[in-house]
Amino acid sequence: MCEVEPTLEAQLSEIKTLNINKDLDESTYEAAKPTLLILPVEILLKICSFLEADFLKFTLSKVCRRFEDILADDHLWKYWVHSKINGLYPVLPNLTLWEETPIDWVGVCVEMDVERKKWINVKDTMNHIVIKDVHYASVDTVLLANRGEVCLSGGRDRCMALWHVEDIQICENTDKTEIREVKPRFIKTDAHGGWVWDLAADNIENASVFYSASWDSTVKAWDLESGLKCIETFKCGMSALSLVTSDNLVMAGLFSKKILSFDLRTGPNPINSYKPHKGPVLGLNSYKNMVASLSEDKTLAIWDRVAGKLMQNEINIPTERAYPVRINWCSSALYISDSKGSLHLFNPENHAFVRTHDIWPESSIMEPSNKIVGCYQSEGNLILCSDRGEMKFLYNCYPPQQYASVKTRTIDVTQLRYHDGVLVIGTCDATLEMWIPKKRYN
Repeated sequence: MCEVEPTLEAQLSEIKTLNINKDLDESTYEAAKPTLLILPVEILLKICSFLEADFLKFTLSKVCRRFEDILADDHLWKYWVHSKINGLYPVLPNLTLWEETPIDWVGVCVEMDVERKKWINVKDTMNHIVIKDVHYASVDTVLLANRGEVCLSGGRDRCMALWHVEDIQICENTDKTEIREVKPRFIKTDAHGGWVWDLAADNIENASVFYSASWDSTVKAWDLESGLKCIETFKCGMSALSLVTSDNLVMAGLFSKKILSFDLRTGPNPINSYKPHKGPVLGLNSYKNMVASLSEDKTLAIWDRVAGKLMQNEINIPTERAYPVRINWCSSALYISDSKGSLHLFNPENHAFVRTHDIWPESSIMEPSNKIVGCYQSEGNLILCSDRGEMKFLYNCYPPQQYASVKTRTIDVTQLRYHDGVLVIGTCDATLEMWIPKKRYN
């Protein structure tokens, strides 16, 4: 034992006297610190799964080349989209569209996250504004244009009002949402001799001319820059119920079952006319050079406006006791809502019926049914609004999956429009309600 102790002491003394490079120690210690740059990809992706898609796309991917390369993988974003919806996306995966145009999985994922975050936290992200005392009768139609900065309203008081969103503000430190003193930029108290039934713009992103359809059997063109000066009146011979536009061309669906086409450059007379239905034309929507029309006879018709030819008609809408109300057509889906709370999906390429979703199923004979008066779709989201005052926000997948619901201040909603983050509805009690992103006021 006595021989061992001196040996240990000698070894310890030798270790203490070693000349250790301190710089080497520090660099070794620094290299041992865990950083995001050296984390395994699996751990980094696990961290990313807890972050918002817009943050990943616009912030984290810009930090370094490694993050950019990892987040550039489409399969990753596709996985995240499917993990959000727990369903089928896209709604119709067998379209020829997807063979020609790959899905933008990054854009879809970011849009889903942004809209979900907005409407789940609606009190924190949006200013809800209720405007009264401008119209004195039902506001039957509203329209948003120019990146959501311009709003047009029309109603049964034969009046049209034009609003600039920047003029509509509320105090940030109050819960008050109802505003009576805000006045529109321009107002036309005698815009028509009958109810104003529908509105459209020549270019929704950069509108210079607005069109209005009225029960007085006319469609009028209004110049925005001159303060809603009427620049043309198109005589329809019967009440105009619906509108759709493309550049200088405007098409009106009539109570007389006809659809008339007018060109602002050629004067007040129609340049084309066709009669695809056996009942009043309740709605029009366009996609590329095709125009879809809805009728009270519960059919859908497709018109090629370039060829001037009726492509299909008498496409049955399975509404049973209901009637069709709104139509929304984009490259990936064609939706038709009805007066009994159902949403009908059609193939946007061959226009064949696919399936029906009961969004507001009837619960009792005594309760009024929910008419879907608003239908908006984008690549990843759906916004539906019932006339009973509820808006549902859903992922545009199969089946549609709801992630938020917002109640309106009033019931008897007539129409919903959504554009560039701004949402507006008209109601039967002469009220407009708006949801405006708070970031617009910054």
